[in-house]
Amino acid sequence: MHNPILTAPTPNQTKLELLRQHFPQALETDAQGRIRINAAALQLAVDPANPAGVQVEEDGFELRWVGKREAYHSAFMPVQKIVEPRPDISKHWGSTGNLLIKGDNIDALRLLRQSYFGKVKLIYIDPPYNTQSDAFIYRDDFSAKQGAVLAQLGYAKDNIDYIKNIYGARTHSGWLSFMYPRLLLAKDLLRDDGVIFISIDDNEQAQLKLLCDEVFGQENFISNLIWEKGRKNDAKFFSNGHEYMLVYAKAQSHLREENTLWREEKPGARDIWEHYLTLRQAHGDNETAIETDLQQWFASLPKAHPAKKWSRYKRVDANGPWRDRDISWPGGGGPRYNVLHEITKQPCKVPDAGWRYSAPEEMQRQIGLGLVAFRDDHTEPPFRKAHIRPLPQEMESIPEDADSDGEADDELATQVRGSYFYKQSQVSVKHLRELLGKKVFNNPKDVDEVARLLGYASPGDTSAIALDFFGGSGTTAEAVMRLNAEDGGTRQFILVQIPQPIDAKKQKEAHSFVTETLGQPEATIFEITAERIRRAGAKLEAELAAKTAATPSTQGDLLPVDTPEIPALDTGFRIFELVDDPDALILQKPLQDATQADLAAFQATIATPQPAQLPRVLHNLLLAEKLPLTTVLHTVKDAHLYLADNVLMVVKPVPLAELADTLRALQASATPAVYLTVYAPWIDDNNFMLGIKTLAESLGYSADKLRLRG
Repeated sequence: MHNPILTAPTPNQTKLELLRQHFPQALETDAQGRIRINAAALQLAVDPANPAGVQVEEDGFELRWVGKREAYHSAFMPVQKIVEPRPDISKHWGSTGNLLIKGDNIDALRLLRQSYFGKVKLIYIDPPYNTQSDAFIYRDDFSAKQGAVLAQLGYAKDNIDYIKNIYGARTHSGWLSFMYPRLLLAKDLLRDDGVIFISIDDNEQAQLKLLCDEVFGQENFISNLIWEKGRKNDAKFFSNGHEYMLVYAKAQSHLREENTLWREEKPGARDIWEHYLTLRQAHGDNETAIETDLQQWFASLPKAHPAKKWSRYKRVDANGPWRDRDISWPGGGGPRYNVLHEITKQPCKVPDAGWRYSAPEEMQRQIGLGLVAFRDDHTEPPFRKAHIRPLPQEMESIPEDADSDGEADDELATQVRGSYFYKQSQVSVKHLRELLGKKVFNNPKDVDEVARLLGYASPGDTSAIALDFFGGSGTTAEAVMRLNAEDGGTRQFILVQIPQPIDAKKQKEAHSFVTETLGQPEATIFEITAERIRRAGAKLEAELAAKTAATPSTQGDLLPVDTPEIPALDTGFRIFELVDDPDALILQKPLQDATQADLAAFQATIATPQPAQLPRVLHNLLLAEKLPLTTVLHTVKDAHLYLADNVLMVVKPVPLAELADTLRALQASATPAVYLTVYAPWIDDNNFMLGIKTLAESLGYSADKLRLRG
């Protein structure tokens, strides 16, 4: 018998190997061969300065609930699912970098961990809130009896007797056991500079905060955002029309080391800039006329217009509208030196807090760049220019060792987001209804706000991977595409959505949309997710086409901005369906536990012609080799040899001499095969299996570079 295709080390095996490597003194093996961790020895190794009083077990504050241990272990159970590629229902299969996975997210996360460990920049999820309501996505009521909860969580039968009192009104235990393993896996997927956003309401906000403190570390808590969605006038006491959004970093220390700043464009700043461009085209170099018309434009704006707040950007030079800013050192105690007035040639008055620039040379550089404006005479300090579209030199001018005065960010035409924001829920409902033609989803998230948050938390990273494993209506996918449409980015999304059945009586519009409008025989939320992404992508493509048609071919020599290029937007997505691995179902359970269904599935797999299985085998090999599912598969020899990144996959035997020639040719090319992977179940040539190791060694492949899969 052979092992299932995914035979990569488990997370616990990886962690154990790290302990062996760095702390061998902390590992012990008992008489039964079981590995034990000597906590005292580990503590001593980490803190050798205090060997006498090592304390490893203390009672302290922690989150505990019934079933916690089982929930933890469920995150790292062997994967018994494989991915089935579905190019027939995908969009732009051959060119897209986006993924839509059909299946339970716990299985998807386990599989994704193989290839996407430490690669995801942003995670946004909107999990069930445990409100006992009828939910579209996962079950949203954890007040069921014990057996039902355990069955949903996937616990083995022999654990049921162990877990007690898991049920009760809106039980927290069941919900926490549901979320815990998913968050553990999500953390593994995040990059060191990664961030996760989790929407929640009052029912589980307090518990979720404690859970995230444990999973991500309390030190990595960033904020608890409050999203006000509208007042409920039928409330008896207070109108709880808000939701929360917990924000955690994978490692906030990493963000600080990289001097990461989260900022967003000031609302209305783009309007000011665009109006300035219009005036510059009309008046040319006549900056006085531009200033006059710009000030009149500010005065004509209604009070609610976002640009009204920034009417101080009313002066103009060759670099655009600007405002005056203080030139003193933030917080006081800055340097003091002479700065000569450009007309009187007398030393200007030094600000009480000292000059903003640490050295006279830097001050003169700023003056030479035209970023310092003098007053009528030397009796007052000059001031800095802060442009609505800041120059790189303005960005560089902030003293690294200066304390922030709370206003310094304004000079960048950006601002820090507040932790409270308002956006009516009906806006997102209306948007989705217009997109799909019916109200098919009860509480979709606002795509503009999600896009805004994703862009805010990944400044300058236009190639980030964003993950949403509660895909729902597909808001995150549209948000990613919108960001790319705005700035020409190549961000990718990964969405996971379980095929949750739609109740024909309780969700009539959604059911008819899937069965009648889309013509699908089975009504599930997954179909809504996929269709929303298709339509949102088509809408964005049309908008970009219209923008291209309306964009002038040139804007002349007057403007310090290039004509924007309309990006080639990726609106496609590869669909993968999670299916049972028949090998795993048979081989990973005792024979007496194998059901007739297991055997039938196994026999069906054996009976399926190999060509039909080839796409599935190749894509699961990608996961086994820790390669993204969007990795391009190059055919070296049809049905036999395939090159994926730096891995040559052998799925059918070829003459060893031919394989040797192929490997030599690849080694001499720009895309050498660093690893050699052989799919053992389809190798029916014993001589090939006997000779492959010798061949690999002769060509310089070490033992870890030759892998047998399956």
